[in-house]
Amino acid sequence: MKSKISLIAFFILITSCSIQYKTSESFKMNFNNVDNFWKVYDKTNLENSDDERIKIIEEEYFGQASNGLKILIKLDKLTPSSFNNFIKDTLFFNSIRETTLKIKEDSSKIRNHIKSVEKLYPKARFSDVYFVIGQNFHGGTVRNGKMIIEVQKNAKTEKTKSEIIYNNGFKGMNDYNSLIPLVIHEQIHILQKKGNSNELLSAAISEGGADFVMFLVTNQFPSFIRTTYEYGEKNEFKLWKKFQQDLEKDYNSIRKDWFYNYRRKDIHPDLGYFIGFKICEKFYNESTNKKEALEFLLNIANSKELLEKSKYNGGK
Repeated sequence: MKSKISLIAFFILITSCSIQYKTSESFKMNFNNVDNFWKVYDKTNLENSDDERIKIIEEEYFGQASNGLKILIKLDKLTPSSFNNFIKDTLFFNSIRETTLKIKEDSSKIRNHIKSVEKLYPKARFSDVYFVIGQNFHGGTVRNGKMIIEVQKNAKTEKTKSEIIYNNGFKGMNDYNSLIPLVIHEQIHILQKKGNSNELLSAAISEGGADFVMFLVTNQFPSFIRTTYEYGEKNEFKLWKKFQQDLEKDYNSIRKDWFYNYRRKDIHPDLGYFIGFKICEKFYNESTNKKEALEFLLNIANSKELLEKSKYNGGK
């Protein structure tokens, strides 16, 4: 048993050592999948046969996937068949095409904001970013040391239309101006020391902390969560009391009350982000040495210690 545990630890160490994070100057942004998607999209639209469309997708999109897209395909169990059905909303894809191709032009803006993070926290190291077209399972995610941004989920403008994918409105879709804050949020997750993500307070500190540093750098929230913060500011103490009660409950039973709940209509989504943000904000604002405070926020594994040090009490 002991040798088995040692072997597992060895493989974990090897995996972690193989992930190479980079400086603000050396991290890369990969747009190949977006460019390739539009070639495949145009080609499939010339075909009436689903079999032919699926073959094109399999060979020319999935078959030419970047490392980031390969991870997403495996993570979300994407298939050429399901992807074929997804991209049949031509009204939607035609309306976002110009916006998705604009991202490459804004790469210098993204890098400048990453440099701002590095200025605040010189020890910061960053992941390469893969911009892809997926199937709306993630706005952005970090897996195996690689950041993956689903461009189609972050491309809403006043021109965006849909007859299938978003036939009930654009809830959960990010506007294009929120893309840079999203990239910063996901990069902050790379910097954070991992706590217990299966515990309410740790999850709130992780997500809210990423939002807090993101806001320090960009002075902006992604559009999909702005109403959550507006609601939170008006109901902060009430939410805090509810949060305290839920700290005593099994996390799995209340997780969807606080996180990743955009399908629910009875509550504002991701209120756990707001609570975590306010805890981090209180600690940072009360600290005299901001650089030390930021380093503490990014490296704290004990969320209860941070809560105690912040003396946060629901805005009171």
